[in-house]
Amino acid sequence: MAGERDRRPTPRGRAPKAAARPARASASRAPSGTRRPRGATAAAKPKPTLGLGGAGRSPKAAPQRPRDRRIQHQRAGALRVAAIAAGALVALALVVVVALFALRNAPVFAITSIEFEPTEHVSAEDVQSLAQVPEGATLLNVDTDAIEASLKKNPWVASASFSRGFPGTLRVTIEEQRPAALVLMSSGTVAWYLSEQNTWIEPVRVDSASDQSASDAALALAREHGCLLITDVPSTVDPSAGSAATDAVLDAVRQFQEGFSADFSAQVACYSAPSTENVSCVLESGVEVSLGAPTDIPEKERIVQGYLDQSDGQVVRINVRVPSSPAYREIGSDNVQPGEGVDGSSEAAE
Repeated sequence: MAGERDRRPTPRGRAPKAAARPARASASRAPSGTRRPRGATAAAKPKPTLGLGGAGRSPKAAPQRPRDRRIQHQRAGALRVAAIAAGALVALALVVVVALFALRNAPVFAITSIEFEPTEHVSAEDVQSLAQVPEGATLLNVDTDAIEASLKKNPWVASASFSRGFPGTLRVTIEEQRPAALVLMSSGTVAWYLSEQNTWIEPVRVDSASDQSASDAALALAREHGCLLITDVPSTVDPSAGSAATDAVLDAVRQFQEGFSADFSAQVACYSAPSTENVSCVLESGVEVSLGAPTDIPEKERIVQGYLDQSDGQVVRINVRVPSSPAYREIGSDNVQPGEGVDGSSEAAE
């Protein structure tokens, strides 16, 4: 049928149409008889973007909702308020710094008086003489650290705190050293207070009654201050106010006191320390305990406590110098008195 259409007669007076010009060959041209995919062109040109306003225009942003505009406005307002507040604080701080710098040396705040409540061992005269407030010092520029260091020249002063009473009063509060022990010297008439920081505080004279020994008088004084008594120290112990106690015998006592349990330490009334190998103690019950050198301390405590628990108040002396062979002495009456040595007939090992 295709051949019949080609053989149709040409109308008279018209020239036959020229044959269609062949298309240029192209490597991307689809084979004859196949349809080109929709949208494909020989020269892929970007199509103009069609927006709401017509071809070639950029799409318009969606309009903001009233709620979004309100939130954005509130955030902007909060940021402005924060910036103003920060600026005001910085300006105020600068004003305060300038004011303090101008007032710290002002004569109106010059220190004219020092107030102090006397303590047991520190008097108002001590503070007045040791405080050494520089001339011209004011409540705003005074160096309280330097004043505290000067006050600590008194060995009883552990620390000092300060408060200001404007316009010109400096108030001083002293915290005293707490004595941990009273050490009776070999002379028997002078004792020294030893602080919790293991420093010598000051000496005190021991006055005993006619029917009282120096040790008993010193023990009464130690109990008055709530501290431990250490007696029979050698003459090599040479205290100096404010200095550290580095003597070996005192260190041996400290090792025993810290090595014992809190309950047992509370039972000790006093220590005797003529040497590091010959330390002994007397308990509040009157029982004498020969401890020896500061070794095997927990074991020695265990043995002593065992004797005390089993003796029903009859033990007067316990020897644990050698824990492996302990010994004790007891009496047969309710009146417990310190014994003399260890009675071999009553020795018992655990």
